[in-house]
Amino acid sequence: MKIAIVRLSSLGDIIFCMAALQVIRRHLPDCSITWFADSKFADILDHQRDLARVVKIDLKGLKKSFSWKKLGEEYRQVAQSGPFDLAIDLHGMLKSALVARRVGTRTAGFARDCVKEPLATLCYDATVSLPLEMNTVLRYATLAAGSLGISFDESELRHKQPFLFYAEEDREATRPYFRSDKKNVILVVGSTWESRNYPKEKLVTVANALGENILICHGSPAEYRAASFIAERCAFATILPKLNLNQLKAAISAADLVIGGDTGPTHIAWANNVPCVVLFGPTPAHRIYPGPRCRILKSSSQVREAKLDKNDFSINELAEERIVALAQELLAC
Repeated sequence: MKIAIVRLSSLGDIIFCMAALQVIRRHLPDCSITWFADSKFADILDHQRDLARVVKIDLKGLKKSFSWKKLGEEYRQVAQSGPFDLAIDLHGMLKSALVARRVGTRTAGFARDCVKEPLATLCYDATVSLPLEMNTVLRYATLAAGSLGISFDESELRHKQPFLFYAEEDREATRPYFRSDKKNVILVVGSTWESRNYPKEKLVTVANALGENILICHGSPAEYRAASFIAERCAFATILPKLNLNQLKAAISAADLVIGGDTGPTHIAWANNVPCVVLFGPTPAHRIYPGPRCRILKSSSQVREAKLDKNDFSINELAEERIVALAQELLAC
C-alpha cells in the first residue's frame, strides 16, 4: 500500500505527527510512506527510516517571493509524486488538503468540527472527529491510524522508540562543545512566540544552579541575544554555533538534558527520548507525554486550544527552583 502523509509545518507539529509512523509501520510493515512538508521544516524528516521519500515543497519561499513559474514547478513536483492509495492530511488547512487531493486516490483528514480550515474538508473522502483537548501526539496518530483501519494502544506512543535521525557528520558541528567531565545541558531560549519563552534572567539562575556544561542553541538574532545574555552571566555557559536541523538533531540527541519551552528543539529531545524539562505557559501541556525522561511544568493559566492567547506570559511564574529540582532529578538517573 502506498501512503502519503501531508503535514507541511510547523517544526513541532511535524515532530508530533511523526510519532504515528511507528504505529503505521508496526501494523502495516509492507506499506510505503511518503511525506509532504514545507522545505523550511522538511529536513527534520531526513534519514527517517520509516519513510520511502520526503517531498519538500517551497511554500514559504513562494509566499515570500511569488512567481507563476515557481508555483508551476512546485505543482508539478507534487503531481509527479503520486498517485497514492491513500493521502492523509494531518495539517487541516486548504493548502494541505489540496496537496492530499492531488496525489491521493482516496483522502482523509480531520472533520469539520475540529479542522483548522473547514474548506479543507471538501477535499476529503473520509473524516475523523477528534477533540482539540486530546493529547496532540495521540490526536495525530489516531487520525492516521483510523484512516488506515488500524487499531492501536496508546502505550505504543507512550513507550515509543527514538524517531529522529541524522548523519554522522552532523555530529561534528557540536562535538567540540561537549565535555566528558560534566553533564551536557542544552538550553532552548526561543520560539515563534515571545510568550512561550522562559525569561532569560531566570535561565541564568537555572544555569548557575546546575553548574554543568551549559550549551545554548539559537536560530534567530533575538535568540542569539538571549543566549549572549545568559553566557555573559554564567561561567558554565557556551553558545553553540547556528545549526541546521540535522546538526540540531545530532546535538540534542547527544545531550544529557534539554530545558526549554513548547518549541521544536525541545520536542526533538522528547522525540528521541533525551531527558528534558518542558515549560508550558500560553499553550496546553497535553501536547506531549510526560514520563521517566520527560518532566512537564505548566503555569497556572487556563488554556483553550481553540483560542490560544499570545499575550499570556504566565510561563514567567514558573519558579527556577522547580526547574532546577526536576533537572537534577533527571541528571541523576
